[in-house]
Amino acid sequence: MRCYYLFKINENFCKLYKNKTYYLYKTLEDISKMNKNDFIISYKLYSQIVDGYDKKEVGSGIYRLLCFDKNYYKTLNNHIYDDGIEKTKLTICNSYIKIISNKNITKFFKSLKKESNILVCDFQNKDYFWLSSCFGKTLAQNNYF
Repeated sequence: MRCYYLFKINENFCKLYKNKTYYLYKTLEDISKMNKNDFIISYKLYSQIVDGYDKKEVGSGIYRLLCFDKNYYKTLNNHIYDDGIEKTKLTICNSYIKIISNKNITKFFKSLKKESNILVCDFQNKDYFWLSSCFGKTLAQNNYF
C-alpha cells in the first residue's frame, strides 16, 4: 500500500525549489517528524511553504469528474475508488490531501491534475514527485525554468 500526501506548494517556494525538489521533500519530512515542543516553529515553517486547499471546491471537483463511475463513492471528505484492481481512499484536509492506495498512480491523480504546484510525497517509501509529472507535463511547461 502507498500512502501519499499531496501538498499545494506556495508559488514562491515552487520557483525556489524547481530543481531542488529533494530539499523541499526533506523539509516537509522534517516538519512531520518534529516533536510537540517545536509545534509553533514547525507550523510557521509549514504555513510558509504550503498553501491550503478549499475542501469544498476540491471535493466537488473530484465528485463532478467521477460521480458517474460505478466504482466511485463519497462519504463526507472521503472519496473511495474500488474497481477490484485499484483500491484507493482520498481524504481532503485543509492543508493537504491524503491518498492511500494499492496503485502507484491512482485514478485520483487524474482528477487533481488541474491543481497546480502539487508535490506528492510518500514518506514511508521515501518517494516524491510533482503531480504534473504524471501527465507528461514538465516543470518547464509550467514556466518554472
